[in-house]
Amino acid sequence: MKKYVYHVLLTCSCTIIISAQSMQDALRYARPELTGTARYISIGGAFNALGGDFSSISDNPAAGGVFVNSELNVTLNTNNNLIKSNYLEKENKISSENSNINQFGVVLVLKNTNGGNLSKLSFAYNYQRTHNYQNKSRASGVNKNKGLDDYFLAFANGIQYGKIKTYDNETLSESYEFLGNNFGFATQQAFLGYQSYIINPFDDVDLNNIYSSNSNPQNQAVDHDFFISNSGKNGKHSFNISGQFIDNLYLGINLNSHYSEFRRIDRLTEFNYGSGSDFITTIFENDLNTVGSGFSFQLGSIYKFNNLRIGFSYQSPVWYNFTDELVQYIETSKKDGIDVVDPRIINIYEYSLKTPSIFSFGLAKVFGSKGLISLQYDLTDFSNLKFNVADGDINFINQNKKIERSLKSAGILKLGGEYRISRLSFRGGYYHQQSINNIINDNSYGYSFGLGYDLGSSLLNIGILNQNIKKSETIYQEGLTDIIYLRNKQEQFFISLAVKL
Repeated sequence: MKKYVYHVLLTCSCTIIISAQSMQDALRYARPELTGTARYISIGGAFNALGGDFSSISDNPAAGGVFVNSELNVTLNTNNNLIKSNYLEKENKISSENSNINQFGVVLVLKNTNGGNLSKLSFAYNYQRTHNYQNKSRASGVNKNKGLDDYFLAFANGIQYGKIKTYDNETLSESYEFLGNNFGFATQQAFLGYQSYIINPFDDVDLNNIYSSNSNPQNQAVDHDFFISNSGKNGKHSFNISGQFIDNLYLGINLNSHYSEFRRIDRLTEFNYGSGSDFITTIFENDLNTVGSGFSFQLGSIYKFNNLRIGFSYQSPVWYNFTDELVQYIETSKKDGIDVVDPRIINIYEYSLKTPSIFSFGLAKVFGSKGLISLQYDLTDFSNLKFNVADGDINFINQNKKIERSLKSAGILKLGGEYRISRLSFRGGYYHQQSINNIINDNSYGYSFGLGYDLGSSLLNIGILNQNIKKSETIYQEGLTDIIYLRNKQEQFFISLAVKL
């Protein structure tokens, strides 16, 4: 009871609640991925000026007006990831694979036989998986400068000892929950560090706000083994209206509903503390589950003259609302036994995020019934990625400033072609995304190829995508901030069946 009274008194002077979201979390939903139908993938996603494909509707809403007949399309996908990590100059690699329904769409084409400027009107629905989070990675190495004690010290220094010490008649779970509800994420981390004996107060008095390392008092090198398991997806439901005006102009609009499901379990094992420490091993685990929904709209046009096609499109920001659920666990093994801090409390954070808008331009040349070549360029200013700070959350204010400093405008170049021999089509493509980070090389590129066969009333397409994705992330956002460099060598196989209605 004494602890609750003390906390209530402290609450009067603490009005800012620190949350746990970071720039890395925001980029998870803004970083583009090449995904879609087998034909779309086969020519590198360069469909902005072509249309007539369900995934091209996701790029340029005018694409729906290019369809000649009503049609239904479904795409299946298998994904193989080989992720190589480099942490403190040591390389690790781990592979994983998964399969999913990548796309489903239907379009209804209404032709105007009464004359006038509107030649054709199309109504379409398309579902597309925009992000696939299924992967695993592992980073390990000897850290000569930082450890888990630095992580907890970064939060604890400045927080009064009276908040995080234990009192009579109160469990660790009750205290952890109370601190999260009233003082926020930072105080919870200080609590975990102290209750697991990793850090100690400089003075055993309630007003003390200075702490020191107990796990590694001599600041010796420690070994790290960091394992991450990601799962989940982002999806976009597009509701499209488009039309063909006279013979040369196509216009369209999309209203998009977005949803997100993401889970990340990361576990850091720290060991080899040296002779100056009583610690043998520390395990720190975070289990994050995120669900979200959002809205966006798109406008697009395609103009054709002779055998040339030009496309322009705009995708608005996606306005997301997210709910995070975080569960934490820490276990320390020492010479005199094992201590476990397992609050079994779900921390809930609600927040909003706005992704950057996307401008796209496409140019294509069609060689009659023989084939085509197409180019597309997408431009995004990633520094416009923003957390909503309407409630004055200092963490979101700081993260937005970090985004502005770290991220920049970046383009994606897509190039592809198709050659037809009777009913059989051969396709190839290439894409390259520029680095989105001012400081670290953070880009991706890939090659694709595929085949298509016209069965008359239906079309069967297959596509293969080989890509290299480079990115980096820090282990944690505070204290232990060493960078993990990641390179994902990814192979994807797509198969689509289109049925004319």
